[in-house]
Amino acid sequence: MKNCWLAVMLSLLSGISGAQCANGNPGTACSGPLSVQPQSGNNAQSAITLVDLGLPVLAPAAGQYTLSIASGMLVESDNGSSYHSLMGMQGPQGPAGPIGPQETTGATGAVGPVGPQGAAGPVGPAGAIGAVGPAGAAGATGATGAVGSQGATGTTGTTGGIGPVGPAGATGAVGPQGATGATGTTGAIGPVGPQGAAGPVGPAGAAGPQGPQGPQGPAGTMAAPSDYSFYYGTGYKAGVGTLEVGGSTDRDQIDMSNATSVRCVVTLGPAALPSGSYAQAEYTPDGTNWYPLSGDVPVTTPNGLYTSGWQGLPTGANGDYVVRIVVLNAGSVGAQIGLRQLHLQFK
Repeated sequence: MKNCWLAVMLSLLSGISGAQCANGNPGTACSGPLSVQPQSGNNAQSAITLVDLGLPVLAPAAGQYTLSIASGMLVESDNGSSYHSLMGMQGPQGPAGPIGPQETTGATGAVGPVGPQGAAGPVGPAGAIGAVGPAGAAGATGATGAVGSQGATGTTGTTGGIGPVGPAGATGAVGPQGATGATGTTGAIGPVGPQGAAGPVGPAGAAGPQGPQGPQGPAGTMAAPSDYSFYYGTGYKAGVGTLEVGGSTDRDQIDMSNATSVRCVVTLGPAALPSGSYAQAEYTPDGTNWYPLSGDVPVTTPNGLYTSGWQGLPTGANGDYVVRIVVLNAGSVGAQIGLRQLHLQFK
């Protein structure tokens, strides 16, 4: 390393010795040869020192030989080539030098006095428990002890179960027949036997006289409800109070002699009457006085089919009477009602 630095310094000094320097751009421009002359009274070797500013190196240029610092190392660029380090390869390790002569051993010094006894050290930890030693030899057999007294007699055990029955013995010979015994008493009468099969039907007897006629039975009902249509239209303006639908020309003669139930069915369009308004069927037995025949059907909700529900026929309505439909407008002014269909049904 020292030889490398010396070569660099000598080359630098020989190349720029005798030069003159002036301010340049950038840096200082010198014309060679450059001579490095230490100041008077200088007590160190001549040298040129480059200060590492941590800046990028100058770009290599043809015809220029540049010395600079890069990554803490002295580097050089020759005639526009890339920068390279001026440090050479490390040489091989030299051989070991010879061992110097051994000096003579000095005289043994006098034994020094015994120093004071040091303080007792702390007790060391207990050692591990040693292994169990081998079993000792068996001792001699002791003398036989005296015979003990006899123990008390134990309690008697429970009786064992009865053993199984032995096999039957051989059948003995038949003995002689004994004398006939006395006749026993008569036994009780046995139960009655089952009834015998029925005999054939006998001939029909003569017809008896006809009995009296029974009372008249209740009125029968129709197999399907009977339906009567009273109105079919698009509606009309209903005045305040009760008004007959269609007037006297929309009445019907209905024989209700055998009817037991009745209901009124109404279909409404987009117009309805105020709250409390309804439609109802009426009948007259004399052509003057009118009586309710069906229940009330509300006509206060537009666009729907409404019914009074099945109700028993009123007392006195079983007959062949004139029937009409009335509408009650519960409002305070006349109003349009979207009446579409009116039906009266019986069963």
